[in-house]
Amino acid sequence: MTVTSHDDLINNVADLQETEALRIVRDCLEKGEDPLVIVNGCQKGMRIVGERYSEGRYFIAGLIMAGEILRQIMEMLTPTLQYNPQVEEAKGTLLLGTVQEDIHDLGKNIVKMLLTCRGVTVYDLGVNVPPEKFVSEAVRLKPDIVGLSALITAAYDSLQETIILLKTETASWPQKPHIIIGGSQIDQQIADMVGADYWVTEGDAGVNLCRKLLIEKN
Repeated sequence: MTVTSHDDLINNVADLQETEALRIVRDCLEKGEDPLVIVNGCQKGMRIVGERYSEGRYFIAGLIMAGEILRQIMEMLTPTLQYNPQVEEAKGTLLLGTVQEDIHDLGKNIVKMLLTCRGVTVYDLGVNVPPEKFVSEAVRLKPDIVGLSALITAAYDSLQETIILLKTETASWPQKPHIIIGGSQIDQQIADMVGADYWVTEGDAGVNLCRKLLIEKN
C-alpha cells in the first residue's frame, strides 16, 4: 500500500466515508497489497474516530457508523488471510475476551481473526465476561496467553479483579500464561495498576506480540 492510499484510507475511515473507504480497500486488495497494512490503516482511522467522540465532535451514531465500516472491511479482508500451515510461525493457545462492564469487540475480533489465520488456537469468550469466567476457562484450557480487552475506563476495576484472580489461580502452575491487556486508552500506568504482563493499544500490535511470545515459547 502506498503512503497516499494508506493516508487516504485512514482519513476516509476517520471521516466516516463508507463508500470511499471500501473502494480504497478493494483497490488495494486487487493490487495485492498486504492486508495487515490495510488493517493498520483502519485502526488508525478508528483511533481518530475515538478522539473525535471524546472531543464531542462525533456522537454515538458516528461510533456505530465507524464500526459498520470496519466490519465490512474485515469481511473483505478475511478471504485474503486464510491459514497456510507452510508459513505457520507460532503454535499455542490464546484465551480472549472483553472484560465485564465493557461490550466493545472490534479490536478483539481483529486479534482473533488474524491469529486464527496464523495457526493459533483462539478461545473467544465474547464480551462483558465476568472475572470468574476467565479463571474457570483458564483452568480448563491451560492457555499460553490470556488476552483481556477493555476499551472504557469503567471496565478497569473488572480488568484488575480478573488479573488478580488469574494470577492467584495460576501461581502454582509450572508455566503461567502471559496476561496481555488491550484497548485504545491503555498505557503503561494502567498496565502497572492492574498487574498485566504486557499491554497494547491496537489489534495488529496484539497479534505481533502474541506471535512473538508463542515463538519464544516453542
